[in-house]
Amino acid sequence: MSQNTSPARSFTSAVEWRDFEMSQSWEVIQEGLFHYPLDPGQKLALIANRCTGCGKAFFPRRSLCPHCFEEGVLEDISLDHRGIIYASTVVHIPSPAGIKAPYAYGYVQIPKNQIRIFALFTGADPFTFKPGQEVELVVEPVSENHQGQDIIGYKFKPIT
Repeated sequence: MSQNTSPARSFTSAVEWRDFEMSQSWEVIQEGLFHYPLDPGQKLALIANRCTGCGKAFFPRRSLCPHCFEEGVLEDISLDHRGIIYASTVVHIPSPAGIKAPYAYGYVQIPKNQIRIFALFTGADPFTFKPGQEVELVVEPVSENHQGQDIIGYKFKPIT
């Protein structure tokens, strides 16, 4: 997991940097899944890649196309923030990562990018998520680290 940083701020010492890191209330679950914090006017999007040889898209990003096995032909793309639930389930026990039960997760089809991704669901009763339901991307806390900071990740919530 990677600490969040503020690109508009500079530090003159390691102590200043450590104090800044500890003052943050969140950290990103995994670097490179999405841009956060967002620049003004930037829309939230998951970062995937597409093979320029066969056209297949992948999330999370890959360094080698698992479809045609070509290296160096993958380009980064931003996935559309809307999708349709392909499959979902509810988990009744807490996860080892600290997600409190019950929670819902499943696969979201992103029609615009012709890709299906695995995701947690939020914004409604976990038992209400059904295949065919339209959802949109959000970033919110998934759990907390040992310092009490929120660990933020991507989820999908119902479009209302």
